[in-house]
Amino acid sequence: MAGSSITTALGDLGGLGSAGLAWLETRMVGLLAEGSIWTTGMPAAKSNHAGPIDSDYAFITIICTIFFVPITIALVYFAFRYKKAPGEKAESDVSHNTPLEVTWTVIPMLIVVVMFYIGFRHANMMYAAPADAYTVHVTASQWSWSFLHPSGAQMGGDIGKLSPDRKARETTDPDLGLHLPPGVPIRLVMNSTDVLHSFYIPEFRVKQDVVPGKTSSLWFTPDLPEGDEPDMYWLLCTEYCGKDHSNMLSAVYVHPTMESFLQWQTRATALDPDNPVESGAKLYVRKGCATCHSVAPDGSGPNTGPTWSGLWGLSADEHQVHEGSPTGPKRGVAMTGEAGEEYLRESIRNPTALWREGYIQPMAAVKVDDTELFFLIEYIKSLGKQ
Repeated sequence: MAGSSITTALGDLGGLGSAGLAWLETRMVGLLAEGSIWTTGMPAAKSNHAGPIDSDYAFITIICTIFFVPITIALVYFAFRYKKAPGEKAESDVSHNTPLEVTWTVIPMLIVVVMFYIGFRHANMMYAAPADAYTVHVTASQWSWSFLHPSGAQMGGDIGKLSPDRKARETTDPDLGLHLPPGVPIRLVMNSTDVLHSFYIPEFRVKQDVVPGKTSSLWFTPDLPEGDEPDMYWLLCTEYCGKDHSNMLSAVYVHPTMESFLQWQTRATALDPDNPVESGAKLYVRKGCATCHSVAPDGSGPNTGPTWSGLWGLSADEHQVHEGSPTGPKRGVAMTGEAGEEYLRESIRNPTALWREGYIQPMAAVKVDDTELFFLIEYIKSLGKQ
């Protein structure tokens, strides 16, 4: 029941008594119900944490309103009621009143303690994941998300695209993004490869800073989809992380059945060894390369990193790199033969060893095995100079 979290919290603290708690809950349950005026404008509640958090939000909003309205009315009234005429000296007969001062100190203090307690209790609930939770490892990088599942399936985020009327964002590939099985607790273990990011799914009411050098985690259980298709939500980064911060988002899918989830998992791990170029094209998206590197012949698209279009086949004069840093010693690397392949291998696995002329944005190392690395190189070679 909405508002039960408040009753429990107050009961744990004691002092109001069961009759007082029942009275409070009876009168507040309607106000705290999902869809009430106190949560107007919030996204739909779609996880086990959303209801309690919305109740906490509504409770705090109600308390603030109860105090704000009469205090403001009294302030305006007294300002006019006791206003002195110009030139008339203001006088005061205010005296010390211990009971009044104790009252207006103790009551707000108790209310604030209750607010802190229920908020603290629900915040802690997000970090103590059940033992049977399905764990996904999340990696945040400028400016993309990557998701690694227990099966070994790894998928990059899908930032989507604006609809033709520019009023909504549409997904571009339903296999990309964070895919979740139905009806089970989900535990996310998160790391950042570069700067501070923040993981946020509004409908689930879960938010967690992802700090470089530190592992963060949270858990939730998404609501089951009502239809036969996966429910889709948007994951946002809510901590400014550089020039493309606004594009650091991804689609999130909650599958309606385990069969649907396993079908996606099969597609996500499938690579065709007989078609390395096509497999490399899939990895280009899954590994998050598409966030920074363009493959369009005209160079359109992301430009944080060098374009892959026309890269293979460049001469040493056309392909200048700096060693160790963007201002390190410069030399040319021909993008042909074994020298070109070795450059690509090192740039993917150790991207700060050689810096392409004109690019200063550091890139995180990409975790790929030898087969995946081969596919990526073959794909880059297929985009070479014609």
